[in-house]
Amino acid sequence: MKKYFATFLSALMALSLAACGTDTSAGAPAEAPAEGGEATAEAAAPEAADVNATAVADIKLADTENLVEVTSYELQSMDYVVSAKTEDHEYNANFVDGLLENDTYGNLKDCIAESYEASEDGLTWTFHLKKGVMWVTSDGEEYDEVKAEDFVTGLRHGVEFNSETAWLLEGVIKGYAEYEASDFSDAEWEKVGIKAVDDYTLEFTLEAPAPYFPSMTCYAVLYPINKSFLEGKGTGCKLGAPDIESCTFGQVAPDSILYNGGFILESNDLKSSTVLVKNEAYWDAENVHLNSVKRIYDDGSDPYSVIRGFEAGTYAASAISPLWEDFDAYMSKYDGYVTDSLPDHSTFGVVFNMNRQVFDQSNYCEGNPEANAPTHNAILNENFRKALRAAYDVKAYNMVTSPERIALSMIRNIDNDSNIVKASDGRSYGELVNEAYNASTDTPADLSDGQYAWLDKDAALAYIEAAKEEGVEFPVHLDMLVDETSKARTDRARSMKDSIESNTDGQIIIELVMRDSDTVTNIAYRNNDPAAMDYDISTFTGWGPDYADPKTFVDIYSPVSGYYMKAMGLENGLEGAADEDIKRAVGLAEYEELYRAADEIVDDMDARYEAFAKADAQLVETAFYIPTSTNTRSVRVTHVVPFTRYYSVCGMTEYKYKGLQLQEGLVTADEYNKAFEAWEKGE
Repeated sequence: MKKYFATFLSALMALSLAACGTDTSAGAPAEAPAEGGEATAEAAAPEAADVNATAVADIKLADTENLVEVTSYELQSMDYVVSAKTEDHEYNANFVDGLLENDTYGNLKDCIAESYEASEDGLTWTFHLKKGVMWVTSDGEEYDEVKAEDFVTGLRHGVEFNSETAWLLEGVIKGYAEYEASDFSDAEWEKVGIKAVDDYTLEFTLEAPAPYFPSMTCYAVLYPINKSFLEGKGTGCKLGAPDIESCTFGQVAPDSILYNGGFILESNDLKSSTVLVKNEAYWDAENVHLNSVKRIYDDGSDPYSVIRGFEAGTYAASAISPLWEDFDAYMSKYDGYVTDSLPDHSTFGVVFNMNRQVFDQSNYCEGNPEANAPTHNAILNENFRKALRAAYDVKAYNMVTSPERIALSMIRNIDNDSNIVKASDGRSYGELVNEAYNASTDTPADLSDGQYAWLDKDAALAYIEAAKEEGVEFPVHLDMLVDETSKARTDRARSMKDSIESNTDGQIIIELVMRDSDTVTNIAYRNNDPAAMDYDISTFTGWGPDYADPKTFVDIYSPVSGYYMKAMGLENGLEGAADEDIKRAVGLAEYEELYRAADEIVDDMDARYEAFAKADAQLVETAFYIPTSTNTRSVRVTHVVPFTRYYSVCGMTEYKYKGLQLQEGLVTADEYNKAFEAWEKGE
């Protein structure tokens, strides 16, 4: 999966084609949480940059072969087959290649595999590997050739070390789920559907046909690991006898892994910078145009830090932020050079904690679970959730960090990528969900991207009255964690709070729990323990596609195996689960039936997509999650040659610096628009 956390508006928005989830561009984290602050005093405002300090004609990138950019993502794990987090993927995707990747236009293309084919029944996929692709050490020394057995090792290590994305492969690769529950013996592993036929031939056997399987191979859970190197990293790394405490593979250190990708980790200093250097032995080195990438940590506390660095010739790109009092002056200054970052494929929204068990981070509970009982009752009520949805001014929220036209374009009303697939008649997946929803509801709505389907104070108040009749007590208080470090995050939070409270006449109160960045991130993003989700609602995480099929979003809300159950304070499982009553009360049992029925359709893709659209429509109808927007977009100025970076709808390609080229002078709007027209045509 691609789990994204919210981030501040950053310069990196200029670097990607369409930042597939995390931030609005390659290299920066995702969007920011919508919380804002009442509890703590604001820090002194940072000093504004001088808009007239540097003439546009004098702005030249000092070095076109060594990229410098800012980020608030920090590398937490280099065990790439285990981590599911974007903050790790943005680095690891550059260290290790998989079987396939995407090209500049988003098409699947060869990577370590030079070709592949499926059996007639769709159950066996065979990949033929390139010869001469080398593993190298952190010193750049050749270690061994990448072979088919390395992919077998990678898959096994991932499952034995409880990969955060193991569930992606459950029910897909034959015997995978059974191995998860086994004693990890060699005999049990032999039953799993992966085999190195020879050094350069890899074979997967699936539980059922999965037409989207090739696109899954772009994702890290299916990446290779050299067995000899792995087992040399400690006794606990040995296949069949995993012990995380005595295995150093994948710890954040340059020598903890081998590299077969375009870059090698040179250094990593927390809250400072991370440096990647070109892998000179890379099999596709001619398409790596940068000698190094330096990512400088920026907590977002100074909104002008990036534009200063950009105008000094250090950073390759900078957003022009509506947070700046002199936004209009900067737009005028860069007239003829400003371009819009493209929409991405991620979806952010409001997550409800439906089984909150800890109350250390609270403005109203004060550690007392009993005080949360009315809130818990409200969250389980569909009319209450719909009232919050109708009261939330998403456009205003987005406009805190994006100009109006972009703020509108970011709005998303379904929990899926509206363009993840298309029906054979050309209808987008978003259109299919729209049709399915309006065919099954008494409250029709336009679910198209680019406008919020729900904002209506009268409707919000009507839903509140209906919730009262069903036993919900108002006012309802909702704790929401806020990263107090970032002005963008706190301002967006205040916007959300203000609109919801105003449009409910104060009957829904958003409690902005102001905390430092690490506290918020550890609880709302890095945490995988449902019992430790210490909030009532969260806007801190988003989701992006892992492969080219609607299932990549729909399955995250499966009550049996869905990743987002954790964010909702729930465990996986339905029948007999301790939280079964909660799941049934909010419609997850019905959702599961729709999801599984859709996933069984593999021989008629139109029917498959329409069936998945019904599941997405049911999510909209019950509002147990409220999708609101794609990741933050920006207007920006940049030195990045347009559309040189590879483009990805899914997988890891979106994070690669492969292909990216820099130019000394600023990219003009005319240059960008011409490149965009050519790119759209596939030229």
